[in-house]
Amino acid sequence: MEPRERVLRAILHEEPDRVPVYEPYGVWSPTADFILGKPSVLGNMARRLDLEARGEYEKLRRLFIEESYELVKRLKFDIGGLEFPPPAEARGSRPKPLGGGLYKIGGTTYRIVPETGVFLEVDSEIRRGGLEALENYVRRMEEEPTSEIVDRLQERFQDYLETLGRLWARLGLMIAGVAGHIPNSKSWFTLFLKCFYLRPSLVERYLKERTRRNLEYMRLAVDFGAELFYIHGDIADNRGPFIAPCLYRRYILSEIRRETWFLHKRGVFAFNSSDGNLWPIIDDYLIKSGVDGMMEIQTTAGMDLRLLKEKFGDFICFQGGVDCAFTLTYGSTAEVERETIYAIKTLSPGGGHILCSSNSIHSGVKPSNYITMLKTARKYGLYSRRLKPS
Repeated sequence: MEPRERVLRAILHEEPDRVPVYEPYGVWSPTADFILGKPSVLGNMARRLDLEARGEYEKLRRLFIEESYELVKRLKFDIGGLEFPPPAEARGSRPKPLGGGLYKIGGTTYRIVPETGVFLEVDSEIRRGGLEALENYVRRMEEEPTSEIVDRLQERFQDYLETLGRLWARLGLMIAGVAGHIPNSKSWFTLFLKCFYLRPSLVERYLKERTRRNLEYMRLAVDFGAELFYIHGDIADNRGPFIAPCLYRRYILSEIRRETWFLHKRGVFAFNSSDGNLWPIIDDYLIKSGVDGMMEIQTTAGMDLRLLKEKFGDFICFQGGVDCAFTLTYGSTAEVERETIYAIKTLSPGGGHILCSSNSIHSGVKPSNYITMLKTARKYGLYSRRLKPS
């Protein structure tokens, strides 16, 4: 069965030949290094930034395209990410290494967290300027013509089509994109959350501008072959949502519904995506949003796989199942195998399941554990074995 058909059947709650596999948020080093048999720029942000700092843009671009293709091919993923290759020349400020994992790009400072490989914005104009700076930022977003947004995207999409898009077509993959609402990776995320209470009108304006950009991005993405979108943005931690359910319903849910409707009108699937304990908003998150699937299922935050399948398994496709915070990072290969089998037996019967980690294959994941997860999936995820609920 071709990968695209395999994913399509899973989303439509039909049984494919085997459970599809894909990591939407990346396979990072050292796992990427192990799979590719060399130090990878694809899975290591510090290597990427160092090449940019030295002006080696063409080399970075070539490696990014080659490694993206090889990684997906060797892992036998069923989905290809709608990713833009880095440009072959400088656009904007070069990264300036500051030491200690810190890099300055323009007026913004970023940090690479060694334990996870996560690339975080730690200082910016908005963080320093507070509410006034955020107000100015949103005003600039509002003043930007849609035509300029589209022009900026068109060139990047054409580049994608001629590089990774061509390679994904060779592998017969379904194409998926990511469109975010929540600025959880920004240095001013705490200020954003405070604004739900201090300046709700500013939050509403910001979210509407994010939606305006997302819709233009999605419009082009569909033209270039996208059939699935992850509408992401972490809105919860282990204890529950970052904001009151009523605020989620009033300000965020409405924007997700707009995007889901926009995608469905064009025959494209939408998956909602967030870590954390989502039970207080689960009906809004999965039902009232109108989405087709749920990506990022954090069992360590109380998101029980069996209960999710029982309550929503008839109409929601679940993507995930294997914990990357503890099991893939600290667990034994036997524990990884048990958890992978449990995820498959719980979520896969009748279709409606794409296997992946609970978030990403970050730098703390043991390569041997991820390989075990994939081998287990190939062995126990075959529908010819007549998968039955555990």
